[in-house]
Amino acid sequence: MHIHRKQQVLPRRTFLKGAGIALGLPLLDAMSTRADSAETAGSLTADETPRRAVFCFFGLGINGRDFTPRDTGPDYTVSPILKPLEPLKRDFTVISGLKLTHSGGHVGDRTFLTGTNTRSAGAQLRVSCDQELAAAIGRQTRFPSLTLGIKRGTGFGGFYDQTLSWSPSGTPIPSENRPHVLFDMLFRQDTADTLDAREAEFVQRTSLLDSLRDEARRLNGALGVDDRRKLDEYLTGIRDLERRMQAEKDWLRKPKPNVASLDFGKEQGLDPDKSGLEYRRYQRFMYDVLALALQTDSTRVVSYLARMDGQDGTGSWRDLGNPYNYHEMTHHGEDPDKLKWFTQSDVWYMEDWAYFLNKLRSIKEGDATLLDHTLVAYGSSGGSINAHHNHHLPTMLAGGSRLGVKHQGHLVKEDVRLGNLWSTVFDRMQTPLPENFQGGEVDGKITELL
Repeated sequence: MHIHRKQQVLPRRTFLKGAGIALGLPLLDAMSTRADSAETAGSLTADETPRRAVFCFFGLGINGRDFTPRDTGPDYTVSPILKPLEPLKRDFTVISGLKLTHSGGHVGDRTFLTGTNTRSAGAQLRVSCDQELAAAIGRQTRFPSLTLGIKRGTGFGGFYDQTLSWSPSGTPIPSENRPHVLFDMLFRQDTADTLDAREAEFVQRTSLLDSLRDEARRLNGALGVDDRRKLDEYLTGIRDLERRMQAEKDWLRKPKPNVASLDFGKEQGLDPDKSGLEYRRYQRFMYDVLALALQTDSTRVVSYLARMDGQDGTGSWRDLGNPYNYHEMTHHGEDPDKLKWFTQSDVWYMEDWAYFLNKLRSIKEGDATLLDHTLVAYGSSGGSINAHHNHHLPTMLAGGSRLGVKHQGHLVKEDVRLGNLWSTVFDRMQTPLPENFQGGEVDGKITELL
């Protein structure tokens, strides 16, 4: 006998109102069109569930000898560095052999999501694929994308970047690196006074951009061809800022999701730009907040520069006895002590990565999990055969089983471009590839995953 329980289906954007405030809710099963039946309530249909993509970068490569599995297929033998991920073995694929045309050395960060050699003389800076994805799907969320890093800001003008994300006009997008600040940005409810102040700030910023645009147009007639091209790029950058600002304004008076506060403890150890970073506590809080951002549908696209090229920013586990920085270990010169610590350090980083994937897998979403509905990429622009090559990049793609990803365990794709993996991500996100994607170098998908 079927027992049906008539139940109101909540709109996808539902707010709790009372005491002069309104709080947005995360994605709930009651928002499902199937919530009117006692038998089907608690399960979301495929078209109700957001598709999400997270791009994570760990600079300077990895100890490939202890990372790359020795055999292939779903039943491959887990390598020492992948050991923390063994319980998740069916939820990710290690992809060996991928390359970047323009990388190697110590500054491959910029090419990771752009695919192009944007550091060479005269090179044109270009958009990163996370921002192309955000342009296609980002208007559905308060934050079209989140740009995170181990260091705050862009680092632009210095030797090492602090961001993976580049706007359509080829300008770097600043990273946020403090989990407690990120939490407030995502979930702290605005008061009437702060809303008024932010609206006044929008007016001021709009006036400033208008002034800059008028001044640029005034100069245009007096400039040569090359300078007019540069000025046009500048105006494109202004338009990028205006689009981002308009998106902020559209969401300004829509309440943020209501989530339980996290106990961050002392903030001193949670800011990598200050001394005394407690890296493991810091990293796991970053993953906690990131999981909440995805769970509440605050964003669907994330880039995270989790370890920098050069001086990695993480402390390289000095507090656990490692005598070397990460860069020293990549240039090990076959020193057995450096190799030992190289592998041990990578195992510890992988433990935190396992923490993140398990966090996503623990969050129920319909009859599946948040991990099942999220594509999570782990990679580096430094090759895993030896220090800083642009080939045999350490790469894995996790999650996405409900997005149609068919995990293969360990897959070898010798001499295939990393951009082909990003093309595969776009395919599973049901987003057409933009024109000139990855500088036009992408020539297919990783079809074994489809």
